[in-house]
Amino acid sequence: MQGIATTREAGLQQSTLFVWIATALGLVAALAAVVDRDTLTAVAWFGFAAAGALTASGTTDRSRGLAYLAITLLVAAVAVLVGVFLAD
Repeated sequence: MQGIATTREAGLQQSTLFVWIATALGLVAALAAVVDRDTLTAVAWFGFAAAGALTASGTTDRSRGLAYLAITLLVAAVAVLVGVFLAD
């Protein structure tokens, strides 16, 4: 029997959709960096996209190790982008 989605479930679905959209935009940014031949920026954006994909797919909810991997990817991507920004 299917019922009407609760407010919490609807909010979770909406935030998951937002993370998938952000992941797709991260992939677009990574591809733009590849076309621009900016390797470090491309690696950072691919890190953001990978962390977003892990989070949005729900694997981080089921596995603590993958949750730590997603956090590590985010921290590394931010560190690379800050390094690129400071170097320019």
